Amino acid sequence: GRYIVIAPKVGFRVKKLPTDYRRISYGNYNYYNANGIFYIHINNEYEVVDPEVGTIVSELPNGYEKVVIDGFTYYEYANILYEKIQINGTRAYEVVGIIEMN
Repeated sequence: GRYIVIAPKVGFRVKKLPTDYRRISYGNYNYYNANGIFYIHINNEYEVVDPEVGTIVSELPNGYEKVVIDGFTYYEYANILYEKIQINGTRAYEVVGIIEMN
């Protein structure tokens, strides 16, 4: 009797977002980010998507992992790679890549 929380896969749809989501606008998209998962609104549902590279979030979700690639430190959660940046003196995290899983 033990449960393990996993991130939903891209394409998964829900009718209602988790209550603690944040709206993030980038490029042509309005994302809804909840616990590190990005959604877009489509036909009265919310679909899990990969964010565009360059999307910025103010904080990382719980459960992220620190990874070092070619000597650079990144943060990974749900196959999304983030890099720590500064915006107007405030720490933020920018999406720099998506890890493709086969």
